[in-house]
Amino acid sequence: MKGESAVIYTDGASRGNPGNSAWAYIIMHNGIIETENSGYHTYATNNQAEYYAVINALSDAEQQGFGNILLYSDSQLIIRQLRGEYKVRDRCLRELYMKAVAIVKKFDSVSFENVPRSHTHISIADRMCNETLDRMQKKGTTSAEEEHVSREEFTLRPVGRVKSSYATPADAPRQGRLSDQVSEIHIFPEYRDALYTVEKCNQLVVLCWFDRAERTLLRATPPGQTTERGVFSIRSPARPNPIALELVDLIQVKGTVLTVRGLDAIDNTPVLDIKPFIDLDRVQQTKKA
Repeated sequence: MKGESAVIYTDGASRGNPGNSAWAYIIMHNGIIETENSGYHTYATNNQAEYYAVINALSDAEQQGFGNILLYSDSQLIIRQLRGEYKVRDRCLRELYMKAVAIVKKFDSVSFENVPRSHTHISIADRMCNETLDRMQKKGTTSAEEEHVSREEFTLRPVGRVKSSYATPADAPRQGRLSDQVSEIHIFPEYRDALYTVEKCNQLVVLCWFDRAERTLLRATPPGQTTERGVFSIRSPARPNPIALELVDLIQVKGTVLTVRGLDAIDNTPVLDIKPFIDLDRVQQTKKA
């Protein structure tokens, strides 16, 4: 089967939009159904559920060794985004889009086509979604099955973006604390109130999402070393979840723009959270004194 072609039909559904949701897909090979699968997600929009269906279907097809994919969905938005015809403006969908694109790159070719909901196999996938939602509703709490799905589909929402002179990872220093370069963090307007009194902080811990980092790498050799190590034991930006923890000096706060020193994130990097830095050693020494 390795390198052969498959046809995939996907569908997603949300009760509440957002609300309890389900995804389903059918993988066909030489006109015969190879796989039918569906899953549950506790809280998602219709569009997110459609992306979950695409991501899970492509992941399954890749594991089965298919090389060429023709994927059908009744979601015109998702299909046109994956074709590159529509920009992904919704921040909640952006992460799912990037995940889908990363899987697409593993195939020899992938084509996306939009079909009506009345299509036979789309109707089957839609029925699978509703059966999954009905089943989970009867169970009340979802326990192990829901937990298994949720860990594959965790979504974070950025609170801002980095504005930096570092255009590419190659431009950035190995550690931001080694540089005097000044950067800006532009917080989205809806989070303005979260910045209240932040100017009283001298240093901040900034959590960034290195969205352009490699996410499939599990081992790497640190700079200046010759021995390979697991990414959980080094500070490489390449890791399954590229979350960066940055300690920066706060220079200025102007509206929703923070000017900081010591940030090594490249331009337009998403910011997930900001916390004040507390030197616990210093606090404990003060208490002892």
